[in-house]
Amino acid sequence: MPAALVERSHLAAGASGRNAGFLLAGVADNYAHAVRAFGRSEAREIWALTNENHDRVIEAVGSADVGHRRLGSLTLAASDSEAKALEESCELLREDGFEATWDGHGLLNPRDGEVYPSRLVEALASGTILEGVNVTAIDGGTVHADGAECEAGIVILATNGYTSQLVPSVEIQPTRAQMLATSPAREKVCERPTYSHFGYRYWRQLPSGEVLVGGWRDSSRETEMTAVSEPTPEIQARLEGKAHELAPEVEVTHRWAGIMGFTKSGLPMVGPVEGMKNVYVCAGYNGHGMGFAFMSAKRLVDSL
Repeated sequence: MPAALVERSHLAAGASGRNAGFLLAGVADNYAHAVRAFGRSEAREIWALTNENHDRVIEAVGSADVGHRRLGSLTLAASDSEAKALEESCELLREDGFEATWDGHGLLNPRDGEVYPSRLVEALASGTILEGVNVTAIDGGTVHADGAECEAGIVILATNGYTSQLVPSVEIQPTRAQMLATSPAREKVCERPTYSHFGYRYWRQLPSGEVLVGGWRDSSRETEMTAVSEPTPEIQARLEGKAHELAPEVEVTHRWAGIMGFTKSGLPMVGPVEGMKNVYVCAGYNGHGMGFAFMSAKRLVDSL
């Protein structure tokens, strides 16, 4: 089936290129919480799907240099309650056939990894992208963009946090994520992608020494429920504080934000849009687009 991928700005301009580059299994919440929220069977399926997502997306880019390193991920306990949940998660994960280790302070998932996100997107979209196409409305299979119209047999909204701007009936909440990058640290500050505070705070170190720190929206939830992709002084100050806690000598070199898409269910929306013939949605990754998007898209396309 011939396909055209259209982008309002440029490839990876949004959260797909502005995220921390974590390739993680599961949802943002720990496995114990997911089991209670979705049930044991569905939680197991979610983790299996996202593990497969990791494998398949790296296979898809072939020999392209996307900065992939499978170092595992570490989720640190920031409180006694989080420690209890992570210890329980480790037990449940191992019972369900997944690799996991709890050392009393953090939960290690050895299959997780990291990538350079914009390079990954570029490798996947090479040869199919049409940039600078500002889609303003969709009417069935008619796509309106910059005063022009395009007739499509099928339209897929891969618009994540911006979906409701095109189709308000699709309830995906735009939510801002902020990050910063530093100059190279003299020492290694972390071995692998690291999470804490139930997934709200995260950091990793590049092979060249730069430190990436992101998150902290739990400190200002209301202000971050927005589609405005501009960093704020309040959260940037918290990110900078963590960066200097990890490596006091570094300087902040870059600050940025990206817009995520959150759903009421906590899981991606994949399937037909109600009331719109031949229009489908594949979006709402709840901050884990790198872990979900490839397999979500594959399953949707395979069903068409």
